[in-house]
Amino acid sequence: MQDVGAVILAAGEGTRMRSDRAKVLHEIAGVPMIVYVVQAALAVVDDVVVVIGHQAEAVRLVLASFPTIGFAVQKEPLGTGHAVLCAMPEIQPHIQDILVLCGDTPLITAATVRRLIDEHRVCESDLTLLTTRLANPSGYGRIIVDTQGKLNRIVEEADASESEKSVEIVNTGTYCIHTPFLKRALADLKNDNAQGEFYLTDVVEQAYRKGRTAVMLEIDNSAEVIGVNTKAELAEAERLLQQAMERGK
Repeated sequence: MQDVGAVILAAGEGTRMRSDRAKVLHEIAGVPMIVYVVQAALAVVDDVVVVIGHQAEAVRLVLASFPTIGFAVQKEPLGTGHAVLCAMPEIQPHIQDILVLCGDTPLITAATVRRLIDEHRVCESDLTLLTTRLANPSGYGRIIVDTQGKLNRIVEEADASESEKSVEIVNTGTYCIHTPFLKRALADLKNDNAQGEFYLTDVVEQAYRKGRTAVMLEIDNSAEVIGVNTKAELAEAERLLQQAMERGK
């Protein structure tokens, strides 16, 4: 798709990995996890920008075999919204919609990326959010809807009330957003939250307040879209990938 671009967030340190290596450089089946995400994006769109920060040059090096991708540097870890803002100067003028993908979701497939874009286009949405349902949603942003079931906002774990923490539908960090709306929304982000960061998730509440069209696409296979944050999750991702590879033979 020539008028859709992708921004892949890969600047984080990943402290829960308890490793000196940047999280996205940890390997699954001998391949750094960021490579799988880049491959899924490039299978669908031509323009990809990877946001790098922690161990930036090492990330550039492992992606050297993808000469068409661009890079944006997030010099300070000021949140996901700030990371996307850093990438915007690298977005080509003809890009009408922007995918936001996480560099730590190595199991995401090109089919899911394409399905997200298709849903976004069919609904003529300003923002389309990929969600999933978890029996134990601890640690993830919760999806809050209004009394009509419309997407209202995302509440991060650190800012959630006890009732909000009971919500099982969570944010996967994967979006498709209309470029003009995204540019305006990023300019309006605030960092008045528990983390003192500029959350990309706040763009959802902006869409709701401004009467923009925002929809959810729920994915049944949560393993495909949930981030790898710990060594245990890394091992589980490798097991699932090996299973998929065996089925594909």
